[in-house]
Amino acid sequence: MTPRPDPFGRAIQFIGRHTSVVFLVVVAITAYEVVMRYVFEAPTIWVHEITVLLAAAAFVIGGPLVHASRGHIAISYFFERMPARWQRFVRLFNTFATLVCLVILSYAAIDQAAVSLRDMETSGTALNLPSPPFLKTLFAVACVVLALQTFVHLVQDIAALRGDDR
Repeated sequence: MTPRPDPFGRAIQFIGRHTSVVFLVVVAITAYEVVMRYVFEAPTIWVHEITVLLAAAAFVIGGPLVHASRGHIAISYFFERMPARWQRFVRLFNTFATLVCLVILSYAAIDQAAVSLRDMETSGTALNLPSPPFLKTLFAVACVVLALQTFVHLVQDIAALRGDDR
């Protein structure tokens, strides 16, 4: 059973749901490119880079959205066959291990974002957009948000193990 997200998780879900419209924008500008290329024989130089940038940003935001509701894909065959108390221990261990990994990933992502911002990296394409600093910073923020949400999950898992789950 997936618990109802906490207020932090609900805020993440609100942002994620409203950000999902970015995929519609990607589809629209890709359709524009197809029409321009094959109907008017006037291909663009900007559509590919912009769609990759927008889709990457939306995917990065999607991670915290799914994590807030603990909706990631899981192989649950053995987990579902465990006694309830063991399930709570396994979930607690998994949440703790995830938190450790996310703290390390957050540190590395923040470091990479700082370097990218300092050097103002560009894409190296015809448009030469400063997309690397944007995406690396967004990824670092998403990692920190994931770590914070995992900490909230850890507190919930400890409470569930104690039987204090409200």
